[in-house]
Amino acid sequence: MTTASEWTSVARGWDSHRDQVEQMKAPLTAELLAGLALRPGEQVLELGAGTGELALLLADAVSPGGRVMATDVAPGMVELARRTTADRPAIDVREVDATSTGLESASFDAVVFRMGLMFVPEPAEALRECRRVLRPGGRAAMAVWSGPGQNMWLTAVGMSAMMQGLVQGGPPTGPGGIFSLGEPEQLEKAARDAGFADLEVRRIAISARYASADEHYDSVEQLAGPLHLALVSATPEQRAAVKASAASLIEQYATASGYQLPGEALLLLAH
Repeated sequence: MTTASEWTSVARGWDSHRDQVEQMKAPLTAELLAGLALRPGEQVLELGAGTGELALLLADAVSPGGRVMATDVAPGMVELARRTTADRPAIDVREVDATSTGLESASFDAVVFRMGLMFVPEPAEALRECRRVLRPGGRAAMAVWSGPGQNMWLTAVGMSAMMQGLVQGGPPTGPGGIFSLGEPEQLEKAARDAGFADLEVRRIAISARYASADEHYDSVEQLAGPLHLALVSATPEQRAAVKASAASLIEQYATASGYQLPGEALLLLAH
């Protein structure tokens, strides 16, 4: 399980890498927005808003007359989102727990949770909360990472850290882990357990591009909360070993201009 303090610890990294992150997630974001089919005047709740970049796109989609409430459980991310959206009065940024929002029932036309649901130990609880705050006919869009085998951009560094004894317990596929909803059946079951019936899960291919192996390591280290804390507390020798091992694992993805690592997300669209 990833904690709010762990995400606050990497808020600076997310700020500096925001363009790279959004470029990597661009195919997913496009599918998410198309699936929601937002209309002017609608009210949208975003959970796990991170830097606030997606909130800007959501606000554009419901303009004029619509509003977006962009929320996150990590204070550091809330501060980032507030800075990002400071000049957009139609976006309200708040610190909110996805499993207990405290928001009024049936008050939103759409709920979005891009790359945060998998960190909730009981995802059905968060999905039930999403269903509660949706108006009749409302839509939900939830995105998570597929399994570790489909996301070498992240697992190369994680596996290397495990080899050095910096991370224990194997791949984070258990409750609250980054790959905890990595199979479509898991995501669909969580949604059905929460009461959603009209739903579909899509596989979305993404590509993570890096100029060098060092850039890849630095990016993952600065973005992954639990991994970041493990690596910054390691000895210089351990970090060097992790970097060397990760570089070896991604060598097969080398191109003339750097590295192009494959990834995959799952997108749940529900009504």
